[in-house]
Amino acid sequence: MNPLALLGNILIGNLAKSLTDNLFWKTDGPVRGSILYCDLAFGVGEHSGVYVGNNQVVHKNGRGLVEIVSINQFKDTVSAITIYVSCDSNGEPIGLESIANDAERMIGAKSEYSLLSNNCHQFCSYCITGDFTSSTFTLRQLKKDAKLFLGSSQWRAWDLTKR
Repeated sequence: MNPLALLGNILIGNLAKSLTDNLFWKTDGPVRGSILYCDLAFGVGEHSGVYVGNNQVVHKNGRGLVEIVSINQFKDTVSAITIYVSCDSNGEPIGLESIANDAERMIGAKSEYSLLSNNCHQFCSYCITGDFTSSTFTLRQLKKDAKLFLGSSQWRAWDLTKR
């Protein structure tokens, strides 16, 4: 299969998943300290952050700055359709105050940003584990950290109409 056709199939599959999740696998919203992620470019990549309440997310942006933004800014900056929320085995949002506190303490910190290291997923992993030298750089690894330290076994689409 040619590379453009393969990319097209990936994009269509990810768009279909996002739309299905928004219909059937929803949550009313995160709790303080929940881990959030959204797809970039229809699933070619992902972006993650920590929900800190009042419709605000702390994340590491593409320039390496840890900042607090609104849900709309978090979603719109990456043209995301769906924001996924860390949930427990019953589908209830899960988060920890300590995760939110660690994220808030980092606001204003700036460092070099790389897709392969020192990225948004590593920032979230630090907030979960307290390990500043975490080797977590992918969403897959971040989900493992969230399961181990937070008990997150599901990721539900945030029903943004209920905020």
